[in-house]
Amino acid sequence: MTSEQLIAEGRELQRPSMFLRPQGRGPVAAVWHERDEGQIERTGHHCWITVDSRHVCGLSTSVSGYLRIFTDEEKCEGGRVEVVPSWPDCAGTKLYAHPASVLPPIDAVFARGSDAVGDWIRSHGWERTERYNDNFNDADIVREYERVWLDEFPLYNESDVYAVLGGWHWPCADDDWHHLIDETLMVLTVRDSEPWVEAWRTRAGRFKVIQRIT
Repeated sequence: MTSEQLIAEGRELQRPSMFLRPQGRGPVAAVWHERDEGQIERTGHHCWITVDSRHVCGLSTSVSGYLRIFTDEEKCEGGRVEVVPSWPDCAGTKLYAHPASVLPPIDAVFARGSDAVGDWIRSHGWERTERYNDNFNDADIVREYERVWLDEFPLYNESDVYAVLGGWHWPCADDDWHHLIDETLMVLTVRDSEPWVEAWRTRAGRFKVIQRIT
């Protein structure tokens, strides 16, 4: 396996995604909300972003309307998603959707790559269910893959991206990465991190909000 072959495997596994930026054309895809300390004091929650569900890549058409993503500021974990029929009457930064091409994290390639990837990692005593780390013997090959991924993933570069719709989830140190691999990532916030906030739609039809910190 070469780094070029590994990158090609990743391209095959890419999921549609959109970057939300304050510049753009066409309809407004989302509104970013600054912290409202009065709202947080009253409700214990902070509304980060409202998203037009029509722009969320991979989201079932059974979900329609505008998704408001809240975090629980009292517990500093989790949150909720509200679906409302129209744009909320509150101030914020209008955001526009830009199609993006982003490699998945290397964990996705190890887990869902071709048989050639499976044979390669097993030849190094690795299994598809294991998260990648630098103990992997062919780390030099993976390092080149991750260099490209880091260039494309907006959490790791200076940009005007406020949030990402769709795509793959961030390979943080938490132990739920494989549990979420078949769920629908709706929103990943980039601006004002930490925390990074993820909003999910599960296969069971439920919404889930996760706060991430390093």
